[in-house]
Amino acid sequence: MIDHVGLFVKDANERAAFYEQLLAPLGYVKKHDFPGAVCFANEKDGDSVWLESPKDGNPVVPTHLAFRAADEDAIKAFHAAGLAAGGTDNGQPGPRPNYGPTYYAAFIHDPDGNNIEACLQ
Repeated sequence: MIDHVGLFVKDANERAAFYEQLLAPLGYVKKHDFPGAVCFANEKDGDSVWLESPKDGNPVVPTHLAFRAADEDAIKAFHAAGLAAGGTDNGQPGPRPNYGPTYYAAFIHDPDGNNIEACLQ
């Protein structure tokens, strides 16, 4: 099991409101807020994701990060929250049979170009 992961965004403190809204349907809450770093943790299992601002003016290189959801309704709420917070659609909630027979997911691009997914397998 992964304890935590870091995700680079242009400005972690500015982007915190977006991620607070996006990750709430998946059970994540903001736990720590430092200059240049913000932590969101899952209340159920304790795993966390840290938003980090790049150091020394390094550019943000978009990545893909997938979060496991409790059910299809949570994935639908994640997708709606991402759009409402200013993200862009990168895949409506629905089955992804090319990923697996029971795979269900939705994808949101955050304002920095990261591809954020919520999924069930």
